[in-house]
Amino acid sequence: MQLTLINSSAKHSLKGLIQKVIDFIPLKLCLNLQYILLKRLEGVIPQHVYLPFVDELYAALLRENRQNIFQKYRVAKDLLVNIGSGATGKPGWVNVDLFAAPGVNCVYDCRRSLPFANNSVQGIFTEHFFEHIDYVEEVPDFLAECYRVLQPGGVLRIIVPDIEKYLKAYCQPGWEALSKVRPLDSDRTDFYFNYRYNTKLELINFIFRQGYEHKYCKSKNLVSQ
Repeated sequence: MQLTLINSSAKHSLKGLIQKVIDFIPLKLCLNLQYILLKRLEGVIPQHVYLPFVDELYAALLRENRQNIFQKYRVAKDLLVNIGSGATGKPGWVNVDLFAAPGVNCVYDCRRSLPFANNSVQGIFTEHFFEHIDYVEEVPDFLAECYRVLQPGGVLRIIVPDIEKYLKAYCQPGWEALSKVRPLDSDRTDFYFNYRYNTKLELINFIFRQGYEHKYCKSKNLVSQ
């Protein structure tokens, strides 16, 4: 089997070309082209390739319009920020998410930057977001941005699924221990995803991959380091 890899310089050239195309094409036209392209690709390529591509294309277009977000928070101070809030935004907070939802008042891609001034944030809360960003390419930038925007003495609270609990339960005989960590009914069907697991390892993979969404397993020891 022959495997051909794109070298680093070629990847950078491709990224530069894509950026030039995005800079040249107006956002509204980009959205129309996106819709046409996605309709043609749907059903042609596998969902595990198609769906993350859709998300990344949307995020790239969203980043092109982020100057308005920067302006909105340019002089804001003493902010409380909830990153990856989804529809569970907190009253009085800046609730940030990549996708619009009830309670989201800041639609923004937070993986590589935050739209806030230096030392302008009292506290950052993020629940079930951190495991969705790439450990090598995005986590260092995200944490650096959190440090930049937090005031001295500010608080960053990160909540993630704890793989340690799942792996300890996996090592126990039978399904009882896993069922206490992950709600399952009598035939091992997941309460949240309505999916029936055949093996315990299938459950571990399903939970910590969550389709294409989860990028890296976390534990309290890893986060604290």
